[in-house]
Amino acid sequence: MVYTLSIHLTELAEKDMKPTRLFALIILCAFSLAACDKGLRGLSNQELVAKNDACVMGNPTAPGKVTACENIKKECERRRKDGNYAC
Repeated sequence: MVYTLSIHLTELAEKDMKPTRLFALIILCAFSLAACDKGLRGLSNQELVAKNDACVMGNPTAPGKVTACENIKKECERRRKDGNYAC
């Protein structure tokens, strides 16, 4: 994903994009990637447990859902290490 992003940014730079716009685009991309990591941390225990239960009961096969369930599992494990045994 980062490799693809760098290709697109290079293409944009070659199209005589103003430096300020290119800089703004790079900053926007950086914030977007940082926001992805904080998404599950913002969930309450109750919301996380509900999502985890849906993953366990549903046993998803779609690639996007599998990835989402893996991220939910990682967040549960992270909270467990912090002493929060919600899920």
